[in-house]
Parts: sequence; structure tokens; C-alpha cells
Amino acid sequence: MRLAVALPLTIVVALFLRGAWHLRTCRRPGIGAARLAAAAVGFAALGTALSDPVHEAGHTLFTAHMAQHLLLVSIAAPALLLANPVAVTLWGLPPRVRRAIGSLLVAGHPVRRALAVVTRMTVTWPAYVLVLWVWHLPGPYEAALRSGVLHDLEHLIFFGAALLFWWPALAPGPRLAPAAHPAARVTYLVLGALQNAALGLLLSSRSEPLYASYAASAPAWGWSGADDQAWGGLLMWSVGSAVDMAAVLVVLAQVLGSGPFLDHSQAVRDN
Repeated sequence: MRLAVALPLTIVVALFLRGAWHLRTCRRPGIGAARLAAAAVGFAALGTALSDPVHEAGHTLFTAHMAQHLLLVSIAAPALLLANPVAVTLWGLPPRVRRAIGSLLVAGHPVRRALAVVTRMTVTWPAYVLVLWVWHLPGPYEAALRSGVLHDLEHLIFFGAALLFWWPALAPGPRLAPAAHPAARVTYLVLGALQNAALGLLLSSRSEPLYASYAASAPAWGWSGADDQAWGGLLMWSVGSAVDMAAVLVVLAQVLGSGPFLDHSQAVRDN
């Protein structure tokens, strides 16, 4: 893994683990076995998606690139949000830094109000769909394959859009706004699954490959460009939709007052 990727990821993992340890030793709420497991899954998915073998395979095989995107948007993003990362990571910071950042999240602060706006369902859903569909147009997609910087930017935008998409559905801390009605959250996720399925079906049903780069490189893997695109679209449709439906079950468990992801610690400042 490149240093520019490995170093920030290592720092974030270290801060999260330090915060989790601090909360546990101080007997504060906010982290338990289920959240630690979610964090482990999320960080593992993020590290795998950005690893050199997966990154290189994604340059020559569409299916590998789709697997990389799914690891980022359908596994890493929701798993990390289930881990309640903001409060936990803040507790991994030095007290002065923690208090400074925590002060930005208090009620009425402009930063908190701005975050509350950008995490509304009416903003996050169309933003996520726009990012997903625009980056799969042949022009932007091929440009990202030709440019390492643009490719990294594509993944950063995907991951950021995914975090925003999952935020109002999973409602992690800090609670920037009252949680949406469960029916709205379920509808939101079902619509997300439908648009994932629509894009996947569109890609898998085309008899001609959309991306010239993969049409040229896929035969080295023993596939035609059309077969590669079909399997990649099927992967997006099946895995993306399955994860969205699993998230519906998490929401329903929260509504019923059960499940391991109900405690949303707001402990971001020293007492």
C-alpha cells in the first residue's frame, strides 16, 4: 500500500483504538464488542480496497474495480459508521485538540448546523446517486483509469459520498438532527438499493463494453470485455442491494429496541 494511503489510515486506526481504550478504561459509554467488530470490518474493507493488488487489478479488470468500489461504499462506510467513529476517535486525541473539535459540534455552532444540512436525506441521496452514475459514464471513468491522481480522487469522492449516504440511515453520533422516521429510513435504503440495481443491470445487460480500456485488458484475465462488464454489473447489483437490505434490518432492530448498535455516545468533551 502506498505511503500516502497507508499513513493516514494507520493514524486514524490508531486514534480510534486509543479512543476505544480510553472510553473502556474510564468506564464511559460508547464502545462495545459489536462496535469494535464493526470498526474492524470497516477498516479491513477500507485497507483491502486501497491495497496495491486490488488497486492494480482494478486498472485492468472492471469486475475487480467494482469489487473495490463495493468495499468502499457498501462495506467500509456503513461498518465504520456503525462503530460510532466520531466520538470514539475524538477520545483518541489529546484533550486540548478534543475539546477544540468538540466545541465545533455543540448545538448552535455554524459547523454543526452545516453538517446537519449536508447529512439530510434530501441532500445525501441525490448526491450519492449523482456521484455513482456520473463516475460510471465512459468519459470520467476512462479519465480516472488514465490518471493516478484522478483515480485517487474518484475513490475519495466515492467514500465521502457513501459516508453521507449512510449517515441519516444509520444515525451515528453525534446526532446532528433528530433521527428520521423509521419508515423514511427504510424507504431511503430501499430506493438506494433500487438505483444500485438499476445501474448494475444496465452495465450487465449491455452486449458491447462501455469502457475501451477494459475491452483491451480483460482478455489477459481470460474474459471478453463484455463478460467482464456483465460480471461487474452483476456484482454491483447483488452485493450493493444485499447490503442495503441488511441495513434495513439494522434500522428495524433499532425501532424494536434491540440489537447491538443502539448506544450513540455523545461524549466528545471532557466533563
